[in-house]
Amino acid sequence: MHWTSPSSLTSDRIPTRQPTTAPAKQQVKGKSQAGPPKSKAASALETCLHNVEYASGKEKDPKGGCFCLAREHGLSTYVPLCYGCGLVLCNLNLPHYTCPHCGESFLDNTRRSALVAQILEELRGQVAKEEEERNRAIEEARKAEGAFPMLPGASGTQGVRRPAGKGTATGPQSSHKVLSLNSTTKKVTISSYTNTPISSRPPSPAPEPRRIPHPPREISYVKQPPDPQHPWQTMQFPDLQHIPPPEDLNAHSR
Repeated sequence: MHWTSPSSLTSDRIPTRQPTTAPAKQQVKGKSQAGPPKSKAASALETCLHNVEYASGKEKDPKGGCFCLAREHGLSTYVPLCYGCGLVLCNLNLPHYTCPHCGESFLDNTRRSALVAQILEELRGQVAKEEEERNRAIEEARKAEGAFPMLPGASGTQGVRRPAGKGTATGPQSSHKVLSLNSTTKKVTISSYTNTPISSRPPSPAPEPRRIPHPPREISYVKQPPDPQHPWQTMQFPDLQHIPPPEDLNAHSR
C-alpha cells in the first residue's frame, strides 16, 4: 500500500473532529440572569400586556368579575364602561375578559392596539420610577457608608446596602471590605460586602379582594294581590303589628 501523505501512520489519516461549542442558552443554563428583581407592579403590568396582546377577548372571567360599580374598588383605567350595556367596571374587571354582565368583548382591532399602547406607556413609567428609586437608594447607601481610602492604581468596587425586600428582614446589617491583590496585574481591588439577615418566615400572600357578585336576575316584588279590607297592609311583612306609643303621663296632669 502506497501513502501520498508524508506520514506513514494510519492514525494520521483519520480526520480530526473539530470541537463544538455548546449553544449560548446551554452554557448559561443554571445561572441566574443579571439585573434587579421585578416588582409586583411591573410584573402585573407585563402580565396584563401579554394577555391583551394574545388573548382572544372572548373568554369570561373565571372569578365572575365584580359588580361593585367602582364603589368598593377603583375605576378601571382601561375599560371604565362597557361598550355594550354601559356597566361601570372597576379595576378587578380585566380588559382581556368579556363584560361580566352582557358578554361584550373589549379587544377588537382598534381597542386592542390602544390598550397595548396604554399599558406599554404605564410599564415604561413604572420601570423608570423603580430605576430612579433604586439609584437614589444606592446613592444614599454610599453616602452613609463613607468613602474608603483608595490605594494608588487601585480599582475599587464599592458595594451597596440593599433595601429590605421580599424574604428579608429589617434587622441589623453587617458590612465589611476586602482587599484583593491580583498576582498577574499587581493591582489591588477593594470590595465591599453587606450581609443582610434573611427572614426564616416567608411573607404571607396578599388577601384576595372581595368581589361583589351579580345581582339577582329576578326582581323582588309582592306576587299576591292586596287585601281589599286592608289596602294599606305591608305585604312583605304580613305579621307586622302597630304598637301605639305609651301615653304621656304629664298630659293628664295638666
